[in-house]
Amino acid sequence: MVKRIVYLDIIRAVACCMIVLMHAPHASVPGYVQVPLYFLTAAGIGLFFMVSGALLLPVKMETGAFLKRRMGKIVGPLLFWTLFYIGVNLLMGEMTVHEIPLAVLSIPFSAQGHGVLWFMYTLAGLYLLSPIISAFLVKASRLEIRFYLLLWVVTLCLPLLSLILDVNSTTTGVLYYFTGYVGYFVLGYYLHKYKANIRPFILVVMIVIPLILLFIHRYYGFNGDFYDLFWYLSITVATLCIAWFTGVQKVTGYFQIHENRLLTEFSKACFGIYLMHIFVMRRFLWNIDFLTYGLGWVGQLLTSWLFTLIISFVLTWLISYLPFSDYIIGFTNRKKK
Repeated sequence: MVKRIVYLDIIRAVACCMIVLMHAPHASVPGYVQVPLYFLTAAGIGLFFMVSGALLLPVKMETGAFLKRRMGKIVGPLLFWTLFYIGVNLLMGEMTVHEIPLAVLSIPFSAQGHGVLWFMYTLAGLYLLSPIISAFLVKASRLEIRFYLLLWVVTLCLPLLSLILDVNSTTTGVLYYFTGYVGYFVLGYYLHKYKANIRPFILVVMIVIPLILLFIHRYYGFNGDFYDLFWYLSITVATLCIAWFTGVQKVTGYFQIHENRLLTEFSKACFGIYLMHIFVMRRFLWNIDFLTYGLGWVGQLLTSWLFTLIISFVLTWLISYLPFSDYIIGFTNRKKK
């Protein structure tokens, strides 16, 4: 039986709750609520990648065996949910039969059916890169890893620097090869192995300061796109990710939180919850008028979030006992004979 790392299970659960909450607001929710909510929950994506990096890096098995195991866990679910969402779009009249061939042929190259599946492609890319990264991590010192993480952090700051400097952020830029989600992947490994010694007060500051910057950007205005400055690949969201990861790590150790079945099952189900939550929320819950319009925007937000989490978790848990559940949600609870 695989020994669970409790704090990583908690972080994965927190990240899952963040992503579902990000997608929960209906149009009735005021903009002054939606914007900070989107920003605060954007950390969920980085945390997902950080957990993956903490668990997988460095790769200790032969490359072929590693890729067969890891890619096998996402290719099946990706195909299933892509075809599922294409089918839903077809039934809802949002897609024509003539568009299906192009969509199917495009599956290896981009998310089809629903944009939420983009995450699967990025994760697959990180899996493909893992053996190469691992060769460096096995030999690298702590200082060397920090140096390359620092280069990644600089790339996250480029949108801010470009407000005052002439910055080349194209493919010819000197730091182009250090951009992207691979930084979160390696950061997760680094924080898991070396454990940052950040005081609780500083962790709070790491959340408050980005919020202040968001407030200034929204209400006082300065040049710069929201998605460049406050989205997944921004220094502000990366700061939130470090604060959350380190904070949960510290709290779990301080209170000696142990493994429990509900946490384990929810953590295992997060992949399936992510894949189906948009369908549960947007196609089912949002079509119940009382939940969408009868509870006010606070009620709509909370009920959409909680009911989506509960329904998606229960469905994922039930599916995990079905044959071929690995190809639907990426794992199984069926006992192997």
